[in-house]
Amino acid sequence: MKKTLTWWDLLWFGLGAVMGIEIFILTGLISREQAGPTVFLSFLAFGVSVLLSVLYYTEFVVEVPIAGGSFAHLRVKFGGFIAFIVVDNILFEYIVAGISVA
Repeated sequence: MKKTLTWWDLLWFGLGAVMGIEIFILTGLISREQAGPTVFLSFLAFGVSVLLSVLYYTEFVVEVPIAGGSFAHLRVKFGGFIAFIVVDNILFEYIVAGISVA
């Protein structure tokens, strides 16, 4: 299969995956209960941090186009042991997040 995604396609896909629907759901709740009129600054800070993360992954996927998600990229960049430790922490985070939501 021919690869046709460009750098911009990956950037927007990554932003959509990281930000998700929360930006539309949480805007009213956050502005009413916590941030007030400064909700714009809150979302601006959130957007900048998300953009930095997405730019890193986009650049790395374009540079090293391999399948395997975070583990594969960490293994290439830092070696197997560091990748194993980081992925274990990510899995632990997913478990704790699932328990806290349930």
